[in-house]
Amino acid sequence: MRIHKTKDYDKFSLLFGNRDIEPADVKGMVRSMNKVDLPIPIIVKRDKNGNLVVIDGQHRLAAAKELGKPIFYIIIDNDIGLSEVRTVNQAQKGWKLYQFLTSFIAEEIMAKNTRGPYHTFKWFREKYDLPYQVCFDLLSKKPMYTRSTTRAFKDGKFAVKNLTQAIREADFIVGLKEYTPLYNSRSFITALLIAMRDYRFDITHFMRQLKRPVCKHMLTERKTTELYMELINEIFNYRVRDDKKIFFHAYKKTNGAYIK
Repeated sequence: MRIHKTKDYDKFSLLFGNRDIEPADVKGMVRSMNKVDLPIPIIVKRDKNGNLVVIDGQHRLAAAKELGKPIFYIIIDNDIGLSEVRTVNQAQKGWKLYQFLTSFIAEEIMAKNTRGPYHTFKWFREKYDLPYQVCFDLLSKKPMYTRSTTRAFKDGKFAVKNLTQAIREADFIVGLKEYTPLYNSRSFITALLIAMRDYRFDITHFMRQLKRPVCKHMLTERKTTELYMELINEIFNYRVRDDKKIFFHAYKKTNGAYIK
């Protein structure tokens, strides 16, 4: 396989849907190339118009351009797309979750499916500004955060189960911002979702409790989901008769998931 060399950086284009150029990664590559400039080729392919599209090595290309050094490249004939690029990059340096999101959104755009699950996820997260894992929990209607949910997201198998319920729960969670900065803590939200998805949990009662100064002051940071569950129980049952108290419980399974 022939290795080519050029300083004509503009002859290359980036694959639509590939991860964005990370300035920090380019900066690191520049430092590395200044110390030891090995002729490591980037991988490109020709598109249907004959243009060179970068499959792997876009940060090396950006660094070479910044330094004014030649870039080495190999042209492959394989019909490689976004799916293969994701696989290659995971093996070398793991993609961040937002990079997977960008990639699958690009696939939905190419498929003219702008109401697909990844578009919905992006809209939902931007609207509520909650952590990725929390959005997984809400949109996939999982009882708790599980590693399988993240794997499904990375594999392109993420599915929105009940958007209406997710919006209702997210509205409630974000509404807690008035009372505590814990509203976007994953451990706190995990405990809260366990309680909320129990038919005995009364949101009106819980909010009424939070308006009590004593209960509001209870909302301090805890280290684990289990401790947050104890906090929720304490608030929920504050000044409630013993025979009327309700307790919610979380049990952690060996795979890291929480169940009631």
